[in-house]
Amino acid sequence: MIRPVRFASALTRRQLLGSTAALAFAQERRPNVLVFMTDQESALLPGLAELPNRRRIERDGVRFTLAFSNTPQCSAARSSLLTGLEPHQTGVRTNVDESSLGKPLSPAIPNVGSVFAAAGYRTGYFGKWHLGGVREQFGFGSIGREQPDGEVAREAAAWIAQQKAPWLAWVSVLNPHNIYSIPRVLETIRPRAGVRPPASDLSNLAVKPAEQQAYVDRDQGRQTRGFTPEDWLRYRTYYLELVEKADANLGTVLDAVPDLDSTIVVYTSDHGDALGEHGLPYKGPFMYEEETRIPLTIRAPGRMPPGERTDLVVQADLAPTLAGLCGVRWPGRVTGRNLAAGGAPRDAVFLEYYAKQKWVNPIRTIRGGRWKLNWYDSGHQELYDLRADPHEIHNLAAEAAARDVKADLERRLDAWRGKQ
Repeated sequence: MIRPVRFASALTRRQLLGSTAALAFAQERRPNVLVFMTDQESALLPGLAELPNRRRIERDGVRFTLAFSNTPQCSAARSSLLTGLEPHQTGVRTNVDESSLGKPLSPAIPNVGSVFAAAGYRTGYFGKWHLGGVREQFGFGSIGREQPDGEVAREAAAWIAQQKAPWLAWVSVLNPHNIYSIPRVLETIRPRAGVRPPASDLSNLAVKPAEQQAYVDRDQGRQTRGFTPEDWLRYRTYYLELVEKADANLGTVLDAVPDLDSTIVVYTSDHGDALGEHGLPYKGPFMYEEETRIPLTIRAPGRMPPGERTDLVVQADLAPTLAGLCGVRWPGRVTGRNLAAGGAPRDAVFLEYYAKQKWVNPIRTIRGGRWKLNWYDSGHQELYDLRADPHEIHNLAAEAAARDVKADLERRLDAWRGKQ
């Protein structure tokens, strides 16, 4: 027989009621979460951009100046952002569409949608998905349509305005990915004052892995192969304009948040863009800083002290960081770190690349504070001293003076690869 609970005294009962009330209060006080993600935005912008809404976040947020995409491919990068795992662990090694070789993300892997929904959050996903499968299986209770960025922002804003706390909204806009339209609009773009030209051109590929020249000869690099220096200024101007359009849509969403100080706001992107450096557009079989460095700002009032951080971080860190900030238990293993938990900073990050559409060309990268090694499965290598050569112009892989440095990086990269 189940016996009723008897309280030993009135004080004990008050204590129990007080703890129950405290638990309910703690649940109510869980912060809301807004993740605003752009597509193909490099952290290394080629000039000044008017980003008033980004500045709203940065004023009271943490800006990570050395944040990296785990892989510069849309689907694979998104799988890391959502799961806290590296692409070879999520199984999404490259893009997921009919023209590519990528496999959809499995809904059996814990992700931000399913984990936060299980913790009692109202969850919504708006905009580009690009991970295959049925989005409703990933824990997002509300799914927005894939539509133009302005409509995505307005739909997300309307959803946020109707929610009771705690809620989580993931807003995924397309820009500046529309840089792919540059061949069509090139002649309409007037170069913006102050836009910097690329630091090197196609001639620099002579000392680089042959795959990069093949991208120019056989792949999307053909679209810009005949660009003049003036054309690259137009390219970079147009890119800044697209980043500014994304910022306007960020403003639409931020304006719908009823209490920003009770909301964790994240601004980030899936990967960057080559921006014409070394004569290369878009993204491809290369791991230059413009392509792998991404913006990452986390505004978490009272939970993370604002300012600039220069430690090496990757996008797989986002999921465990959000869980930690919100007191949500992550039910599985992650390789990302909780960036709000402190601890010793990394001395290097490991990045990967698998394929572009059906062109399989694996690359693995170790990037430390000074040195960076890119190792292609073909055997080609690039070694850069980022302190002396931030634009990655001088490939030192064959230099005798760098032999010991390269050997150490190879050893570490081999050890990481062995875990895959």
